[in-house]
Amino acid sequence: MSVNRAWPVAGLAMIASVAATAVAHAQDPCSLLSATEARTYVGTLASPPYRASGDPATPNVAGGVCVYRGTDGRVLTIEPDWTGGKTMASVQNTVTTSSQSLGKATGMDSSASKIAQQGPTGPWDKATWYPTGTLFVVKGNAAVIIDVSGTSGLQNDAYAVAKSIVPRIGHPLAYDGAKAVALAPKPVKHPANACNFVSRAEVERAIGPLSGAPTPDASGTGCTYHVATAQGSRAYPVEFVWQGGQKNYNMLKHGPAMMGGLLGAPTSTPMDTMKPTGTMGGMMAGMMKMVTGAPASQASGAPSTVGFTTDTTLKGPWDNASLLHGTQLIAVRHDVFVGMDLQSADYAKAKALMTAICTHL
Repeated sequence: MSVNRAWPVAGLAMIASVAATAVAHAQDPCSLLSATEARTYVGTLASPPYRASGDPATPNVAGGVCVYRGTDGRVLTIEPDWTGGKTMASVQNTVTTSSQSLGKATGMDSSASKIAQQGPTGPWDKATWYPTGTLFVVKGNAAVIIDVSGTSGLQNDAYAVAKSIVPRIGHPLAYDGAKAVALAPKPVKHPANACNFVSRAEVERAIGPLSGAPTPDASGTGCTYHVATAQGSRAYPVEFVWQGGQKNYNMLKHGPAMMGGLLGAPTSTPMDTMKPTGTMGGMMAGMMKMVTGAPASQASGAPSTVGFTTDTTLKGPWDNASLLHGTQLIAVRHDVFVGMDLQSADYAKAKALMTAICTHL
């Protein structure tokens, strides 16, 4: 499961790279939007707006990004480039032109035109919306990247933020985002090996006796638990994002709608609520194994019992949790993201394991 970017756009990464390498970060990125204004999008703030850098945004007194983090984990980020706007606009134009050319060459003109959508007129010279939840605006020599993917992911919200901040590019607020770094929320303490986060006894109470030692991934942020059952072997791979988890959760939760808009496809289908039983369940299990190339010895996972159901209202010891199309179980608590692949997992046991994990966050 990839959780760092739900739906990456290479061109947008290129633009962000230009902003990150600019030398014009002496001015405060937190001087364009007040904490009071940010509450509309993130709710009550967990701390004063602070300067940061990187992805996920890490507190940094010299950072060129301003982070507005709500107590519920929602995150809005503002990244201005005070002098490199024209350069960033040129890069953006290259991305748009390349996307359009590729669209024409592949016969996907309509989809390509939605990768970078030109915005309406406003207090900016140019505005471009990316369906990943990011708005890029240019005003004179300055440019600003507004990222609402960690909040609502909505285009209207991004433009509302832009209308507040663009007039301040030449008249910034009196604010020191560097001082606020000391008050920024601290990441949850965690082990270097994710398999050590929850005891084996707790894991086995949730999913049954393990058939071997838990297997950590190379990064230490993931762990896979294996269980032998009469139906075949089951795997419960778990992945953690220890900081910036709410943003990852929101991006994955909003991902189907984002991609639906990008591709011009429905954001939901009747399969979202399909719950197969009997023969239909068996057929679905067979189809999933065929698609994933799963061995015959592997048990059929959650889709064979809950179908491709999506449920964003799950209740438990988390801030938010969702079942996505019967194939992924995701949750977030205290800004830590936890994701679980359900390809061969029993859904009820996967939820029990997620419950055990989240009680420790």
